[in-house]
Amino acid sequence: MQKKSSSLPPFKLTFEDGYPLSEAIPSEKLDAEIDQLNSLAQKSFFVRLLGYLRLGGPGFMGAAATLGAGTLTSAMLAGSQFGYKLLWINWVAIGSGLFMMAAMARFTTKGQMPIIQVQTKRHGFFIGKILTGFIGLVCVAVVFNFGQVALATELIANLAEGFGFDFPRTMNWPLYGVITAWVSLSYGRGGKGVKFVEGFMKTGLLLMLLCFVSCLIVVGIDWPAALKGLFVPWLPSGVDGIDLFIASSAAAVGVMDWVLFNYTGLSRGWGPRHEHLARVDIVTGFALPFLLVTFVVVSVFAGTLYGQGDIPTTAIELSRALIPLLGETGAKFAFLIGFLAVPLTTTVAMSIACAIGLHEIFGWRPDVRSIKWKLCILLPQVGLLGALLPSPVLLIIVIAAFLSLTNNIVGWSMFLLLNDKDVMQENRSKSYIWNVGILIQITVLNCVAIMWVFNRFGMWG
Repeated sequence: MQKKSSSLPPFKLTFEDGYPLSEAIPSEKLDAEIDQLNSLAQKSFFVRLLGYLRLGGPGFMGAAATLGAGTLTSAMLAGSQFGYKLLWINWVAIGSGLFMMAAMARFTTKGQMPIIQVQTKRHGFFIGKILTGFIGLVCVAVVFNFGQVALATELIANLAEGFGFDFPRTMNWPLYGVITAWVSLSYGRGGKGVKFVEGFMKTGLLLMLLCFVSCLIVVGIDWPAALKGLFVPWLPSGVDGIDLFIASSAAAVGVMDWVLFNYTGLSRGWGPRHEHLARVDIVTGFALPFLLVTFVVVSVFAGTLYGQGDIPTTAIELSRALIPLLGETGAKFAFLIGFLAVPLTTTVAMSIACAIGLHEIFGWRPDVRSIKWKLCILLPQVGLLGALLPSPVLLIIVIAAFLSLTNNIVGWSMFLLLNDKDVMQENRSKSYIWNVGILIQITVLNCVAIMWVFNRFGMWG
């Protein structure tokens, strides 16, 4: 198995011989993966692409975490309220986010460093363990899972109704809990545990895309309007337009995406020779699924609910409004199945992030066989209360507010680490374009934080 090189940080980290979850991967398997990468480099573009899609994984984990109930609701609302006009925001947002994700690829492969530990050593306990670990991972995973559960249990009830039997939210929540807990607890088990969960994510993302595309085929698409929306920037006038752009831009990539990619890459045993694979995985596994799914969802709602008068504001109400407009029974089921894949994959990704975050906060060595790891990974399952009780709206607002501030501060921490000679040494960033790209994303995140403060004091608008 690959070990940390002598050019890595001179300060001591907890895991000197690689991230513990990668220990189950035989060294010969890592060597075989490197041989495959070397062989792919000589192949045609499409053969390389298919090979990278098969070998990638952490990028898909990030896409699954990002494409949750909140992101899909935003896409549904964008299509319902503005048609195709806001499609351009998605690729602009994800494009700026790729610079920071590339930094995470460098930390993971060239540095082979658990980023929260490095942050804590260099920038202090508060930034590393509180902002990144506790707020960015644990709080987001636990609190935001209420929304995933509420959406999933409603979709299960709707699917059951379509098949002619009653299976309400108050009864189907154990099924959702068992499935997501079983998949989450499989992560890291033996040499195949990580691959199994990554395969689950890939399947879920593919299911989303195929099901939503089938709905789009039924609905149809106005290609001239869609292409204009993709390439011609447009925003509502006034403060609302600025607010919408900044919020949408910042929502695409944040702390959980950055850190989850880092630790899931370490769990794969990625080393210096995996950096190209890591960067391709960010594009094909993270950015591309995000762009395709959001494009299709926006287009479906632009072709159905746009211009229909009063528009619902929640995912459940939006889905109820859409289903009668799909016309064909097959499209209705496709939409429900594709939409169900959204919370399923997100809950699993957030559960793994929660366990990683708690172990880094308390300095525990991750062991998937331990009761401690299992309890940590199951903590977001308290969100199952979302099937029985109203979502904790106030708590969600508070965590979202803190997260807007956290994204900015943690973003600066990542930027400084990437350029830190003592940390990255010869692997630090030497690209002005790379640094400027990260600074652009941090600037957007900073605008979100400032706007939130202004709104709290009634100074905006």
